[in-house]
Amino acid sequence: MQIKDPKLWTPDTPYLYTIVISSLVAGKKVDEYSADLGIRTFEVKDHQFLLNNQPIFLKGFGKHENFYINGKGLNPAVIKRDYANMKWIHANCFRTSHYPYDEEWYQEADREDFLIIDEVPAVGMMHWGNGDFIANGAHPIKSFFDRENTAVLKQRHLEAIHDMIKRDHNHPSVIAWSLFNEAETTTDTAEKYFKDIFYYVRTLDEEKRPVTGTLVLNSLPKTDRVHDMCDFICLNRYYGWYIKGGVDFPDAEGALRKEIKEWLSVEDNKPYVFTEFGADTLSGQHSLTGQLWTEEYQKKYYEMNLSVMSDYPQIQGELVWAFADFQTSEAIFRPLGNNKGIFNRAREPKEAAFLLKKIWENK
Repeated sequence: MQIKDPKLWTPDTPYLYTIVISSLVAGKKVDEYSADLGIRTFEVKDHQFLLNNQPIFLKGFGKHENFYINGKGLNPAVIKRDYANMKWIHANCFRTSHYPYDEEWYQEADREDFLIIDEVPAVGMMHWGNGDFIANGAHPIKSFFDRENTAVLKQRHLEAIHDMIKRDHNHPSVIAWSLFNEAETTTDTAEKYFKDIFYYVRTLDEEKRPVTGTLVLNSLPKTDRVHDMCDFICLNRYYGWYIKGGVDFPDAEGALRKEIKEWLSVEDNKPYVFTEFGADTLSGQHSLTGQLWTEEYQKKYYEMNLSVMSDYPQIQGELVWAFADFQTSEAIFRPLGNNKGIFNRAREPKEAAFLLKKIWENK
């Protein structure tokens, strides 16, 4: 099908066409289905993202389908509120961490001119704890992918990718596929596993969207074996929180800059997106000295991180972790869940929200 002089879908004017498909029997309509579609291009060129051949910077969040009334589930009113909050703060993108969302999220993104990195439910594919996870970039003692059920795992992974792409490929808001979150990527078996995963996804999407996956903190430039497969590189990093947080915060900026420079020495012609960075913050907790868990500390954390990222043109995305506080399993280091939200669980802003709004308004 060809449309002459089409009106393009852009973040400023998200124009949607309606396609109607009818089924006829002996000239009589027996069924009909309609869908809204947008026409646009999206590509990675050198270290930039191009939407309709125009550079665009990704600013927004990782988030969850989570609300304190109904927990993990669909709530249409929350969808509307979340988009309203993201538009207020001048965000334009989010990642469906760590699973495809209900389709209503994508339909609303099509209408509300938001960009989505769609992520398959492949999260935590790594040995955590018990000596296997080494945060300095060394190889794990035992590969996560070197075990009896790896073949079954890969098959399930491929099926999940298939289902995600077949369902979501017609949404103009979906600009990229994320194939894993924080997986082991430093071993021979991990490299072999993900070669098959990345090859498969590129055979499915006729539009050839960019493909990526988010790298955990021990997937470093000299040890990671998967970033070459990615069209753009996504980093989950917590300098100033898990790394050099609290009393060590003055050293966090230098450590962050050091890693960025190491990455650029390995690959400087792809876009980088920080897909997770954040600090747990109890809404309403304040401290003159900016102690951990206070709103002052979270604001200081983002001032430092965003200032550093703005110094490197290859960094073309800031997706904060997280949009809103969300419930997790109970743990002594997580009072009432994960509190890294820029908004609390009721979707009210913390102090850092006003900082992000000011920065993103003109970016």
